[in-house]
Amino acid sequence: MGADKALRKILVDRALVPLTQEYGNNICTLSETESNYTFAIRNVPNDALIIKCDRFPTTGDKFFRGKNQECKRADYVLISESEKVIMFFELKRSNKSASAKDITAQLKGAKCIMDYCASISSAFLEEHDIFDGYIYKYYKGAYKSPQKRPFGKDNKPDNSTPETARILPGDSAAFGWL
Repeated sequence: MGADKALRKILVDRALVPLTQEYGNNICTLSETESNYTFAIRNVPNDALIIKCDRFPTTGDKFFRGKNQECKRADYVLISESEKVIMFFELKRSNKSASAKDITAQLKGAKCIMDYCASISSAFLEEHDIFDGYIYKYYKGAYKSPQKRPFGKDNKPDNSTPETARILPGDSAAFGWL
């Protein structure tokens, strides 16, 4: 069945962000309404599934204490089965609106939500290890004016952990650049 079909079976539609078309290519717009900030990802694969993690109910004061930041979650997760990638996004209006520790906790929380979805898929759909072989990438978006971007993949910093999350430039980027 795969990750895409399994997640579409268990997640409600309002937790998903639809892809739109621009010049014949898929585009996904991630928005942070509290800070009036959007980030567009262009040339998104056709099979991309974008999850708005804020739709996941907060567990603070209901199940977890929250004193260790275990109730935090990032804004979005983008999953592409064809690219075997899971991208986690936390958007902020500025670098000063949250500490690096808070953003790291939010990215970790979103990873936990995806682990929970994989567990639900395994237990209830008999679809085991739906994210086996996937690469995890973490991003933090803080609006700043667009910059020139280096060409080539050799210039990309390691963003394979929440602690080494890559800062998103400006208000858009191509999927392949990410």
